[in-house]
Amino acid sequence: MKRLISFCFFTVAICGCNSNEDEQQPIPETVAPPALLWRMFNPIMLDVPYGDDAQQTMDIYLPMPFNGEPVKTFVVIHGGGWSSGDKSAMASQVAYLRLMFPNYAVVNLNYRLATADRAGYPMQPNDIGLALQALDAHAEDFNLSKQYAMIGISAGGHLAMLYAYKFDTAHKIKAVCSIVGPADFTDPVFRQYDLFSNGVNYLTGFDRFEKNPELFREVSPAFQVTSASAKTLLLYGNADPIVANTQGPIMQKSLDAKGVYNELYLYPGAGHANWNNDQQNHVNLMQYAFFKKTF
Repeated sequence: MKRLISFCFFTVAICGCNSNEDEQQPIPETVAPPALLWRMFNPIMLDVPYGDDAQQTMDIYLPMPFNGEPVKTFVVIHGGGWSSGDKSAMASQVAYLRLMFPNYAVVNLNYRLATADRAGYPMQPNDIGLALQALDAHAEDFNLSKQYAMIGISAGGHLAMLYAYKFDTAHKIKAVCSIVGPADFTDPVFRQYDLFSNGVNYLTGFDRFEKNPELFREVSPAFQVTSASAKTLLLYGNADPIVANTQGPIMQKSLDAKGVYNELYLYPGAGHANWNNDQQNHVNLMQYAFFKKTF
């Protein structure tokens, strides 16, 4: 795997990661340019593979100028009901983080999308883990500190919380921001929403709640919190037609029960991350203040 990702870094330095796999030829690790040159001349690397599937790619944005200090990394995770979406939808979030946190790295992540034949769980949390392993493997090359914060929207918010609470046993995730991310799939209010008859099927492999309630608990971040879980910022609209407005308070209650620092904001009249200008400004301010305090 390390050979695969090292080759992409090399091709970016030459001509910007060639998308034609037939033209890509592996090169020995020793041929790769020195890490300092990578950092100085290639602060942006697009579509870097972290796995063998075409959807397992990430965009890496490194801070400039290079100052020799290991930097923390934001990982951004797109939504799309676990079965659709692309990292390109997170361009504004990436731009905001790069502007407000110029001394941090930002990674914009794609993951394998669920289909009728392959469930999102545990495939998608595993993809997040693979991406972090690839970043850790090159931490010295790019002066990364192996400390991460995650920001996800909708299904991406769910995956960010689920990975941080359940899969991150090494506790490298220091802070999480969930923007309208589902938190509890056993919530009877949420189960009345259309998302349960559509997107959630792709997450759970079309296994219905009534037949396998334990699976729905397992994929629910609210049931995975421990006292060591990452500090969490929860941003939701109280008029969301896709994710029930009960989800944020349920998640906060779970975090409070374990003594985990958290902040919850419910925006009046807001839908599924459809903020008005004032609300978007508040979202930006809350993210900035939260990450300055916790990360």
